[in-house]
Amino acid sequence: MRADPGADVTNVDLGYRLRRSAWNQGYATEGSRALISLGFTDLGVERVFGHTMTVNTASRRVMEKCGLTLVRTTPYEGTEIIEGAEHGEVEYAIIKSEWETRADGD
Repeated sequence: MRADPGADVTNVDLGYRLRRSAWNQGYATEGSRALISLGFTDLGVERVFGHTMTVNTASRRVMEKCGLTLVRTTPYEGTEIIEGAEHGEVEYAIIKSEWETRADGD
């Protein structure tokens, strides 16, 4: 999770980057779940969100497995040429009360 110094630490951006050799091993999901739990239980986080390209189904699935839900799709506004950019980006999020409800159900 990332929060800039002096930023609102109750609303944090979840992100990860793995080497291709580590893809599809569950590391992104396991690590993200641990970070989300730490944020909600110990760090005063109230909302966790994440962004990815619409076409990045693997990252979208990780966020869904972690309990985040689709908030919106927006046009890609980056300067880099990225395959699939014409489909835009998606934002997923979960708030603490939703996470607590899901955690109680496990």
